[in-house]
Amino acid sequence: MNRLIPRLVASAARPTRTLSSARPFLALPSATPSAVFRAPYATSTTPTSSSFDPQTVHAQNALDEGSLALELGDLAEAEKCYKKSLEIKETPIAHYNLGVVQYQLQDLSSAIASFHRSLVLSPATTPPSPSPSSPPSPPSTDELTPAQLVLADTHTNLGAAYILSSPPRPDLALEHLQKALEINPDDAELVYNLAAVLEATEDEEEALVAYQRAESLGIERAAVNIRNIGAKILGKRLKEEAEEEAAKKAAAAAPPAVAPKDESA
Repeated sequence: MNRLIPRLVASAARPTRTLSSARPFLALPSATPSAVFRAPYATSTTPTSSSFDPQTVHAQNALDEGSLALELGDLAEAEKCYKKSLEIKETPIAHYNLGVVQYQLQDLSSAIASFHRSLVLSPATTPPSPSPSSPPSPPSTDELTPAQLVLADTHTNLGAAYILSSPPRPDLALEHLQKALEINPDDAELVYNLAAVLEATEDEEEALVAYQRAESLGIERAAVNIRNIGAKILGKRLKEEAEEEAAKKAAAAAPPAVAPKDESA
């Protein structure tokens, strides 16, 4: 089983991202290579809430209560608080956090709807353009804003929800994982998850490239996947070569075709 630890997005008061080993693993169906997609939550992507807008303050309070309940493992209370926040004021973060809870409750269709609504309400968060005097380079995790990190994680969670859905939608999972990588190309866990989905769709060549990339970014267990998928690719090539050789031998051993007699002669 190929497992990764889900990532949590801390609140604005704690702007760093942390890993939580206490959270449950979320795996792909057993019929496919298993990977874990993080289910982060956030209380805000802005430093403070406006004290001049009571509606915003009340919505933020409900949001914070939901995040506290989520930290304590009370999913039902967290879901209730996030829905209350949305009733007061609709925000992308509230939809996002509600999707996290629904995702952990395995209500995947609702989680997908919440994550998509969060994307609709989220502002454009494209990385800054490089200086004309310097060559372009992908942004590092340290250079991404909290909003960009949450956006990337939203696409990652959508990828998870689609691959875990019944029936699975690996096409949509790949679409959202690739969008997440456009935002955060050096995310090792994300690259690993993409490789797992590619392998599940039997795109071994691309999966091998992604596993190698994940290993270079620090995912040590990807080495096992590289060996396994490399052996699978080699086995397929040997089988194809054997079948091709057998076809050639069969063609050579077959008697020459006899031309039909000309009845008009």
